[in-house]
Amino acid sequence: MPDREPKKYPPYWAVAFSSYQEITDFLRELETACILSGRPSDGTVRFGAIAKCLQTLDRPDRAYRSVHITGTNGKTTVSHMIAALLQASGLKVGLYTSPHLGHFRERISINGHPLGDQELVDACNQLKSLMDDADVSMSPFEFLTVAAFFAFRAANIDYAVVEVGIGGRADATNVIAPDVSVITNVDFDHMDILGNTLAQIAAEKSGIIKPFTPVVCGPLQDGPRSLVLSRAERLKSPVLLMGQDYDSTNFVRTGYRGTSILRVGPKAWPGITVNSPAAFMATNAVQAVAAYDVLRCRGLVPPLDEPVLRRTFEQLQLPTCCEVLAGDPTIVIDGAHNASAAANLSSTIRSIRDGRRTVLLVSLSREKEIGKIIRHLADAEADRAIFTRYPENRAAAPEDLAAIWQSCTSASTDIANNPAEAFQKAVQAAGPLGLVVVTGSVELGGYCRPLAQSVASNADI
Repeated sequence: MPDREPKKYPPYWAVAFSSYQEITDFLRELETACILSGRPSDGTVRFGAIAKCLQTLDRPDRAYRSVHITGTNGKTTVSHMIAALLQASGLKVGLYTSPHLGHFRERISINGHPLGDQELVDACNQLKSLMDDADVSMSPFEFLTVAAFFAFRAANIDYAVVEVGIGGRADATNVIAPDVSVITNVDFDHMDILGNTLAQIAAEKSGIIKPFTPVVCGPLQDGPRSLVLSRAERLKSPVLLMGQDYDSTNFVRTGYRGTSILRVGPKAWPGITVNSPAAFMATNAVQAVAAYDVLRCRGLVPPLDEPVLRRTFEQLQLPTCCEVLAGDPTIVIDGAHNASAAANLSSTIRSIRDGRRTVLLVSLSREKEIGKIIRHLADAEADRAIFTRYPENRAAAPEDLAAIWQSCTSASTDIANNPAEAFQKAVQAAGPLGLVVVTGSVELGGYCRPLAQSVASNADI
């Protein structure tokens, strides 16, 4: 192991990284350094530090074209969909998203595959050496963002699809010069960072709009919509509005999939299938198609044949995005972690439960609007809710969640602090013919997903 001085911050690492585990340890130390210095460890940034790193590295983020995506909900899904469409057109595509489900490498992928250990080590060593020489301190998210840009250049990609960490205006990713920006929606989340009003949140998210750069806007309420349009007008950025310039209509569920008509301008694609029973996934899909079409109209990507577009969406698997794993019982995993996402999930659950015994497995972060989220989840009409604590350092006490649940519904509740124990309780409570819904955080979804896959595999035997 490298020679370290664990009490010294920012973290000191005397020799080059040699493994993924060493990078993971280093990122944890960076997070501790941020906490001790009172700095956020998420996507908010001091642009001087990140600009200095990128400039010294000869601006790796300018070595390829890019797409930038923000929004309260759906931005990870839309990012994956845009990347899949670009890859289907024959381009080499880098994708940067957060958070991860199992390991940090998932955040940085190339043509659908997480960055390899050695590629990550090489990128991180370049950046760590620069940090030491220039005496630059960074948060874990800033570090990974620059490492991703460097890795993408090393892989000689054609396009990078870059998801904002939090907000947009002050996010570490907001140094790129995209060919199109996407704002999926604006709602309440991360209010401790973005502000307590929709106007404040919209101002942060619209901060990714660049001069003369087209922006694709998903469904927006009147206030955020006006603010986004005002900024776009000032910057002379063309805007595509959902419901006006493009839309998704006639969503029909068939089993655990859904079909809808996608339209962008005068062109319509009927019967496009998404691998989810959730109507909002079709909304995400048409935003991705609209963004791709902007690039096509600018002559930056080739037209997509309709069979290719259909096949791309039919084959695209999106973990923890209203993901259904059929088994005994059937398990749905969705990372809904704010009130609007919980409301959408509840609507989907009501439409697919078909009278089956339904059990929710929930963990929520302390800083979330816990009361609103649980009230929306209660609308799913589940028979039982089991509350757990994951990840332990940020999760609200299960007892507090259970108390709110009991004030909203007569459905029974249970508590299990250990998430593995909670998952087994949920499976047993649902029974082999029932439905288990894992939700409340992406982290809980990532933890439970291998357990759910095991249940689904056993059902196939």
